[in-house]
Amino acid sequence: MSTRGRSAFLPGDEGHRRELPLATDGLVVWHRAEDGVKKDSYDFGKLSVGPKLQRAFAEVFAVQCGPTGSWRTLPSSRESWLILLYFSRFLAEQEHVPDSLGDLAPELWAAWRLSRTPNSTGEAQIRKIARLLRHHPQVPEATRKLMARRVPKGKVKETAYSDEEFDQIKLAATQRFRPALHRIRSNWRHLTEWREGRLEKGTDAWLVGEALDHLVRKGETPFYIGRHGRQRPDSRYTEALGSDRSEDTWMRLFMTTDEACALMTLMIATYGWNATPVMELKVPDASPDAGSEGQIIYRVELEKRRRSHAMRYETRNLADWGAGSPGRLITHAIEATAPARETLKNLAEPSDRLMLWRLGQRRAVYGEGPAALFRAQNFMPDVWRNWRDDLGGGVSLNLRRLRKTVVVAHQRQPTQHSQDTHDEVYVLPDPCTHAAAQPVIAEGITEAIELARASFTAQVSREDTEAGKDTPTTSCSDYTHSPFGEQGLPCRASFLLCTACPNAVITPRHLPRLAYLLHVLEELKAVLAPDVWDQDWRDPYTRLRDLRKAPDFTDTEWNDALDKASARDREVIDQLLKRGFDA
Repeated sequence: MSTRGRSAFLPGDEGHRRELPLATDGLVVWHRAEDGVKKDSYDFGKLSVGPKLQRAFAEVFAVQCGPTGSWRTLPSSRESWLILLYFSRFLAEQEHVPDSLGDLAPELWAAWRLSRTPNSTGEAQIRKIARLLRHHPQVPEATRKLMARRVPKGKVKETAYSDEEFDQIKLAATQRFRPALHRIRSNWRHLTEWREGRLEKGTDAWLVGEALDHLVRKGETPFYIGRHGRQRPDSRYTEALGSDRSEDTWMRLFMTTDEACALMTLMIATYGWNATPVMELKVPDASPDAGSEGQIIYRVELEKRRRSHAMRYETRNLADWGAGSPGRLITHAIEATAPARETLKNLAEPSDRLMLWRLGQRRAVYGEGPAALFRAQNFMPDVWRNWRDDLGGGVSLNLRRLRKTVVVAHQRQPTQHSQDTHDEVYVLPDPCTHAAAQPVIAEGITEAIELARASFTAQVSREDTEAGKDTPTTSCSDYTHSPFGEQGLPCRASFLLCTACPNAVITPRHLPRLAYLLHVLEELKAVLAPDVWDQDWRDPYTRLRDLRKAPDFTDTEWNDALDKASARDREVIDQLLKRGFDA
């Protein structure tokens, strides 16, 4: 039985329990991420509830951390662990603290729901606890039903950036990343010339080249170990480099953290991908375009962890044929991070990540090794704060909002999500969509009104008219000025067109014939071939249906009118339809 997405642990099922990542005491759960490298452990003995609940929480938690569970990454388990901490504190604060899941009464669950903040965070806390516990056999049935109730999604507050704000963010990111690219490109070219022996030995240019070579091999420019084991820059190279500051040493070949922030911002603003897949991008395969000289095609592989394994990976082919082409940013990203990848390879810790940058601290001093200076993911919160503050102009950078802007206002099509998600989450709730749609909606309404008027334009009146002005279907107020014939001459149009004529007047006296006409047309619709029906009878039928739906006459009046249709009324309508067939 599959256990993905729900707890399948049954108390007493020791065979199944042995498969779970649960310690022998039943209170410590460990989680190894899908990559098989990262791992973490969670001590449920720290929860603010009794031992029975601690063990029950550990068991359902272990199911999701196990081989059949739905948590593939450590952030997933950490988030749920924090929510369980909140939930256990909530339970501990109650007047009657539950001893086991069997004591989790419906009113207790209702109180938990009410205690949560009415926003996306509170909604997630309710949903995740319900998903963990509702299938456990000890949970009372009444509580289980409450847990199964849908948690309404809060109103979407994040909206797309305006064109001006979007341009400002992209410009700021470009102005931060572009100098880094040129700096690294220039120094890499200098290193290449040194390696090829094109620089005169002993000159400052040659010393800079040797320092850059040392930087690529060791992660630092040349240094020596001074007193107390601290690194000291080698003065022979410091003079040639200009100083021992970061700008003149390791920044020559590596991006800083905020420059990496700028690159990731550009990637999201250009391609509309999620932040996590961008951070985890591998260097894409590149191949020349056989049909275009000088053009490179990158095969970018994106991973969407929330999807099932079969649907998790997507690929994008991005071509670089020059400035402004889809793949140009990929080329620049590879170029700006290539020295960092070569350095990690030289330090015996190779990486295939596209996003790589170097920290400013000299962590090698503390025994962590030079490879610890490089990062491929997880920007610290203060870094993002500084980066947002640097944007200026009152624009606050939000990556989700940035991506939404690309999806809604620029690409206008799904990217890494389904069409339903694109419509319901991105497009429909966004004010930008509403503003853009208003003229289209207004035009559509106008067209609909015009079409309705063209379909049914006869007047409806409760006041009686002169019987001498009656046609077989309505009364006519001016039969010499028909819109269907020459002005000044008697109307020669079919009486079936009276309901489309503004000169026609319909009163309650005409309703029996019209009700009978509608009844006969409905019978014809059931027996005639579709093409014959569309050509000869659809228009008068549609106009009568419009009249039938209008509020001018009640349903009771229509039903009574059909019953009141006299033999003469039926004969007139039958003759009218017969002439229509004969024609």
